[in-house]
Amino acid sequence: MGKLNEKVKCSDCETRGKSLLCSLKHEALTTIDESKFHQHYKAGQNLFYAGNPAAGVFCILSGTVKLEVQDEEGKTQIAQVYSKGGMIGYRALFSDETYLSSAIAAEPTDLCFIPKATILELVKKNPELSLKFLKQLSDDFRMMETRLHRVSSNTAVERIAEALLFLRENFHEKNWTRKEISEWASTTTETVIRTLADFETEGLIEQKGRVITILKRDLLLKKAKISV
Repeated sequence: MGKLNEKVKCSDCETRGKSLLCSLKHEALTTIDESKFHQHYKAGQNLFYAGNPAAGVFCILSGTVKLEVQDEEGKTQIAQVYSKGGMIGYRALFSDETYLSSAIAAEPTDLCFIPKATILELVKKNPELSLKFLKQLSDDFRMMETRLHRVSSNTAVERIAEALLFLRENFHEKNWTRKEISEWASTTTETVIRTLADFETEGLIEQKGRVITILKRDLLLKKAKISV
């Protein structure tokens, strides 16, 4: 991890339109500029670990970050994935709790770190920002409820099909490993490898190394039991 050589002002940031902070006025953006740190993470580096106190939030400028949780047996599961414009760490910050998951750069990633004191000051002075955070938290919980339901009620094949669709279509610039797909689908790497081979035999996908191309999206949706 290291600071970037040049600071990007919030007002000039390409990701501003996707950020929860996009509606803030010039004065608020200046406050962020004065307190934030620019950082670069290599693939595999941790932004933070489960159990760490929340010291601020991370805004992704480029790259991809995954949140991982471990069960009592040490099995890893990907809880969420964020890309350019995403913000990480606000739930633990507002609840004044430690992180429940670990954040890891899934590929080379540049981001801004905004300290906790700055975020709390902005929320107090900008009620509309509070509402945005509440809506985002609500969306996060709804997504987690949906995922928990799919994990408990769907077969491994259905979950792997859903994982392929979600990861390839939402984060198409990242070539996901079989292990990462298994962690999103809550199954084993071996099951993913066998299932992908079956999908390829059926003509649903094409595999070239780590690159997986979806050939028949409609049929993969049926495999995942996702209605359109």
